[in-house]
Amino acid sequence: MDTDALIDVVVCRDRDECSELALVLAAQAIPARARGDGRSWVLSVPAESLARARLEIEAYRTESKLSRTARPAVPAEGRPWPGIALSTAALLLMGLLAPATHFGVDWLALGRMDGGRMLAGEWWRPVTALTLHADSAHLLGNIGFGAFFAYSVTRYLGAGFGWLAIVATGALGNIANGLLAGPDHRSIGASTAVFAALGLLSAYLWRRGFRSDASRRERIAPIAAGIGLLAFTGTGGVDTDIGAHLFGFVAGFAGGLVVARAGFPRARTAQMLSACAAGAIVAAAWAIAIALG
Repeated sequence: MDTDALIDVVVCRDRDECSELALVLAAQAIPARARGDGRSWVLSVPAESLARARLEIEAYRTESKLSRTARPAVPAEGRPWPGIALSTAALLLMGLLAPATHFGVDWLALGRMDGGRMLAGEWWRPVTALTLHADSAHLLGNIGFGAFFAYSVTRYLGAGFGWLAIVATGALGNIANGLLAGPDHRSIGASTAVFAALGLLSAYLWRRGFRSDASRRERIAPIAAGIGLLAFTGTGGVDTDIGAHLFGFVAGFAGGLVVARAGFPRARTAQMLSACAAGAIVAAAWAIAIALG
């Protein structure tokens, strides 16, 4: 290439950008040469290719910009940490109360998931069971995984509505598990809500979290990730209630599809009311359990 016949077509930020653009031009059979002194870099092309080179560079930069901005605009809807802190405190408190009878209440007997009692009318149990744990390892494991998934759900759905969705779908998961497992089924633990949060996240990102021009493989990535995490974290251990994990995930996934299609309230007041509703559901369930127990 005759360097005397070259004309500068673009000033680059650095050598890497010049090299990248040179490859773009080379793909279109346009010879180009990068040169610089360490502080500034320019890309030059033959005079007869100048107009076409400018068009190719402009098109490449536009496409690159669109590929960055066309990614899913899943907005951050709130601050997750206050809700995570409050839920963690509540679970720790129940972890202290449940192993024994405190304040004249047998918390475990009143609140655990019991298929027979639920079918007999004690419909608070799918909610109260989410707050009880067998031991400290069970409790801390659910707090750890729960905080991770709840952080993502509440970032996308809001710090209030996200928690309402987690509590509601977690309870639905317990109901489904109790109905199918039969009257002798008993379980406790927040893991149903943890996997409901995973299902919510997977479905919502699948429906709303990927750009419209994504490949089929990219579109199903959230589902594959959710199922992978369910299989990896939700099926191990001798005492693992696989049904609770599975139905929690399914209930959360269904809820995520509904939210992705119907939307959710983004106003701050609505988010605060949703947070209050989530707390009220759990508090009311325990109040009814104590009152009727």
